Amino acid sequence: MRRRWSTAITMVLMLALTAACSNGANNEPPKNEASNAPTAAATEAPGDKPPTKLTMMVQSHASWPINKDWLVYRELGKLANVQLDVSGYQGDWWEAIPLVIASGDMPDLMWMSGPDIIHKHGGEGALVNLLDHMDQMPNLKSWIAEHQEITNALLSTDGKLYMNPAQGAYGDWDGLWLYREDVFKKHSLEMPKTYDELFATMVKLKELYPDSYPLFVPNWGALNRIAISFGSANTFYFNEKSQKWQYGPTDESYKQALQFLVDAYEAELIPLEFGSLDGNKRNEMITTDKSFIVHGYIGHIDTYNNLARTTNPEFKIAHFTPPGGAGEPGYHGNQFLFQEGLTVSSTSKNKEAAFAFIDSMFTEQARELVSWGVEGITFEKVDGKNKYLPIVKDATARAVSFGLRTAGVNAWFDNEANITLFNEETKAAYQEAGKYIAPASKVVTFTPEERESISLKSEAISKFVSENISKFILGQRPMSEWDAYVKGVNDLGLADVLQVYEQAYARSKQ
Repeated sequence: MRRRWSTAITMVLMLALTAACSNGANNEPPKNEASNAPTAAATEAPGDKPPTKLTMMVQSHASWPINKDWLVYRELGKLANVQLDVSGYQGDWWEAIPLVIASGDMPDLMWMSGPDIIHKHGGEGALVNLLDHMDQMPNLKSWIAEHQEITNALLSTDGKLYMNPAQGAYGDWDGLWLYREDVFKKHSLEMPKTYDELFATMVKLKELYPDSYPLFVPNWGALNRIAISFGSANTFYFNEKSQKWQYGPTDESYKQALQFLVDAYEAELIPLEFGSLDGNKRNEMITTDKSFIVHGYIGHIDTYNNLARTTNPEFKIAHFTPPGGAGEPGYHGNQFLFQEGLTVSSTSKNKEAAFAFIDSMFTEQARELVSWGVEGITFEKVDGKNKYLPIVKDATARAVSFGLRTAGVNAWFDNEANITLFNEETKAAYQEAGKYIAPASKVVTFTPEERESISLKSEAISKFVSENISKFILGQRPMSEWDAYVKGVNDLGLADVLQVYEQAYARSKQ
């Protein structure tokens, strides 16, 4: 009977975690939530000039499908004296964008994400270089002057800017290590400072909970989070000590990070289903004493605690101070650059209005609007500070009902609007986690010729590495063959790829 009840509780928690939305800023909400929110009444644009109609195509997230009547579209339109006609890409946006461009029937504004896609289509003439029109965008010009590093990361090899820079919508970092604080306290376990101490702690947890796998590691991608605390990376990266570009999965320090997982798998301290675990399995294991340490998102603190406490009032997921390895400091991850925004189509007949719209988003008024909404409708001011009204109960309602923090309107966002949705436990964790974020990784921009020259080699290297790192962890290839593995990577043309990275990086510093 006890086992039957345990199974039932597990299933309830799995379903709840799958369906529930978090009060945090980084969890995805449930799909198809209807909006009953009040909207701002449309008003005439200032002056005698009627608003210009602008067509805009953006990502329509499955969890918050586009609503043309969203408050954020109406109010932003007023600021720039435009009327937005917004539509969403059909299917996956990365597949839809090339089709829209190829059709020749491009909207005035197109939302895009990542430098590669904008450089490709911008270089082919489909997008306007915004830097050629700074005289029409004084607010953006001033913003760029104060955020040059963010902007530089978007520039093409010939110094063109095809998409507006952005900041704040998802904070400055993404993801953190979490642990079961209640379990650690119950058994007087100390916070490990190194990966050796972490391994010993995991062994102790395994002794206390024989059916558990103390560290939840779903696949070899976990090395993205672990290698950084060994002074390496799970990809190409610029080594600040050597001042050279390196490939992490061939580093000696990466080998040490890998050895940690190899030993953990052999001792059954990480799930034996390594490589075939999904979010539902993670949720089940974290909430049923099967795993106690996991890398997740800040919103998971609220989600796990709120749901698990219905059956276990003592349950507490909290911030886990990341341990260091190989004498290096511990990190949750790197500071990241938010690289999505709007581009202006070269075929647009309303370029001036498009420039005005983008420029308006870099005003304090627009920043407050896209972050908090409209005073009296979505927020109020209390002691000089913004506070959401009850109708904005969480990040889901904010997006679904009002369009806040959705694709295309995230140019300049106030991260305090995210933090205010956290409860006190999560706010404390967020502040503490920020102390363990490494600087943003260096980025390079390749010319089309450079990209083509390394494309096949990079793909071959990535495939070879992913297959072999997984084999090492699963014990299908002994670590004694590490040198042979590194030779295999080198034989695929690693030196040629690194040379192109160095070349592109040197050009960016000129």
